[in-house]
Amino acid sequence: MTKLFSPRFIVAIFAVPIIGILALFWYFSLQGALKYERASDSVPSQQANLTENFSKVFIDRFGDKIVKGEDLSKISPEEISATSKEIIPFEKIVGEIPVATKGDIAIIDENRPEAVKNYFNSLYGVYEKTFLVIQVDDVEILSEALSENNFSKLSQIDKIIAAFDKSFEEVKNIPVPRSQENFAVQELNYLLRSKKFVEFIRNVDKDPLAALLALKERLLLMDEVRSFHKKTFGDLLAAGIKFSPEEGGYKFFK
Repeated sequence: MTKLFSPRFIVAIFAVPIIGILALFWYFSLQGALKYERASDSVPSQQANLTENFSKVFIDRFGDKIVKGEDLSKISPEEISATSKEIIPFEKIVGEIPVATKGDIAIIDENRPEAVKNYFNSLYGVYEKTFLVIQVDDVEILSEALSENNFSKLSQIDKIIAAFDKSFEEVKNIPVPRSQENFAVQELNYLLRSKKFVEFIRNVDKDPLAALLALKERLLLMDEVRSFHKKTFGDLLAAGIKFSPEEGGYKFFK
């Protein structure tokens, strides 16, 4: 039986070559994700560990090259493509993320500008109590934990995960004007998806490769959320709905 390297050993010893090769692995494996062996479907995603899986496949395939001191940068694209089929796709690790629907929100038959403003003011009021009281975000905490090699700092992320839970429960109970129902559902789904990626970042000491990919998805999602909010703000202005600087809605979009 092949002995697996620990996650920390993988990061510390093979960080540079693995990250480079990993990029190529995932370039190919994203195309082959749906072709992943059916046997993997029987393994619950919460039990899967991407780092251990990658470690095993990497060593099984290229261990001899490492022992012989061969240049890993000369691994052919064909070898990478063939080996990538044995890597558990990141989507498989993530599993199904809960999806919010219109059934999760309280829609009201009211579209007056004041009702719309009240919705966004209330939305900011929730985030003001949940997220804005937290001094540092998960990306900062991750950076500090890695730079200081102090994984105990990751426990600070627990507050952020709890903030996502509390925000979701409170946001879905805000009365939503019918004109904003699509926004409200999308906002809830952003909370659910963000929480999922943050949970993987929280476990970087247990599965660093999954955390690395989750961090990428987290940052992309943050950009998507900003663009979504910017568009919504523009739509509101076009409809003649404006917020004064002291209102929560103004702060939410700024």
